[in-house]
Amino acid sequence: MGRLVTLATILALCWLNSADAVGETKHVPLEKNVQGLIQAGYPRERAEEALRAVGNADCCTKQIHWLFEQNKKRAEEGEPKKMSSECHKRDATDYDGYAVKWGSANVQETWEACCESCKNYKPEAPHFYPCNIWVFCPEKDGCFAPAAGDFIHGQCWLKFQEDPTNPHVNMRGDYSAEYRKTHPSAPKSVQWVAGSIVEEGQTVGNGTWSSRSHWRR
Repeated sequence: MGRLVTLATILALCWLNSADAVGETKHVPLEKNVQGLIQAGYPRERAEEALRAVGNADCCTKQIHWLFEQNKKRAEEGEPKKMSSECHKRDATDYDGYAVKWGSANVQETWEACCESCKNYKPEAPHFYPCNIWVFCPEKDGCFAPAAGDFIHGQCWLKFQEDPTNPHVNMRGDYSAEYRKTHPSAPKSVQWVAGSIVEEGQTVGNGTWSSRSHWRR
């Protein structure tokens, strides 16, 4: 009997180990696809999670759809939250996040108006993401960004992050002298202002560097 139990145990362990191995190697995220999802505004952890679940083929439409569906399920299962009226504004800051409305399509006169447009944003298909991050350009001559495009005064980017109490930060504070050597048009400091919309009673921390914060370094 002892030998039979031992054999059964060994077979069970072998089966579990093989199952784990298959699970680990079924969809190994390719770094180029991870970077593609990061550029879309997702943190590395969520990008890798989506690629492990869906695979690397046809990135990144299928993977973003999977992330959309996960968020939709959470939104349907959760109870409505009472949101704070605070904007939690941070000067010289650019927050990361999935853009639910591009700044070029949402020009506002002031950062207060930008914040209000985030509060009033209604989630839309297919992503069903609410707005909980806003980023505004207050400079009359526009704001610098290490990306292609014109970033004019009043652009108000509406974004979604999974934890706006600990926002992922793209840029903040002064640019280093080394950075300005490679980006000669960069100003002394980040020109954007940003903020978070959180639940009533919650506070917003200093945040953490985003997966694409290397843009500013």
